[in-house]
Amino acid sequence: MKTYSNQDIENYYDQTEVHYRMFWKLKKSNGLHYGVWDKSTKTLQDSIINTNFLLMKLGEIKSSDSVLDCGCGIGGSAIYLSQKLGCKVTGVTLSAKQVATAKKLAIENSVEHLVSFHQLNYLETGFANNSFDKIWAIESFGSSQDKKLFFQEMERILKPGGKILFADTFKPYTYDIRNEPDMQVMLNGWAISDILSIEELSSLAKEHNFDIPVIKDVTKDIKKSVERIYWASLLGKIGTKLYNMFKKASYFSRIHYTTGIAQKKAYTNGKWGYYLISIKKRSN
Repeated sequence: MKTYSNQDIENYYDQTEVHYRMFWKLKKSNGLHYGVWDKSTKTLQDSIINTNFLLMKLGEIKSSDSVLDCGCGIGGSAIYLSQKLGCKVTGVTLSAKQVATAKKLAIENSVEHLVSFHQLNYLETGFANNSFDKIWAIESFGSSQDKKLFFQEMERILKPGGKILFADTFKPYTYDIRNEPDMQVMLNGWAISDILSIEELSSLAKEHNFDIPVIKDVTKDIKKSVERIYWASLLGKIGTKLYNMFKKASYFSRIHYTTGIAQKKAYTNGKWGYYLISIKKRSN
């Protein structure tokens, strides 16, 4: 099973940002994640923003909360929360390029007094104990090589009674990824080694002073997003091969289309699901 360094993860986001700008309405939604579709959504942009809205509601975030956005990308969620609620949000990402973009977007959206962005590893943030009311993690938890270290750090910096909020891919049941080629291609193309099952996540939470997770399964509601990524990847396959006839694409840019094809195959076969999850830190 492949492992990925912090530099690998930074390279992935920096090398593939152009794809998100082309196919994922990045300029409008400021989000690199799956969109959750329901009766309120009509466009891809709506669905991406809807993911933020649904997780915000599940987490019961208040205007007085201090929020840490782990793996903040270009700052879309942080800006959304600050605009919607007026709460303070700190975003951390491994990518210096993303930090620069996020700071620029914060100024453009007039929320620079509420949000801040830092190039930091969320496994060792350096923040003081009990600093945050909520931890926000949209499709970033899977990137951590050691999921236990994530919970250890979040337990340390989260206030008693605070919550970790996930919107992410998880296995519906526990299995060995080494027996699933499509899952390996899907995750490796995102610089991810493996993801947890829902059962494994619940066990890990209990080990680190957290209550049983509140889980909302929205797997069926991201189907349109899965299909859009799939069709964009088929186009990307053609574009990548043409590009490489004249220039050499960077590693993750070169293989990115394989991830988009594999994610649909694995989704159709029920090997992963998409979940909105709230996990509360015990008060004792």
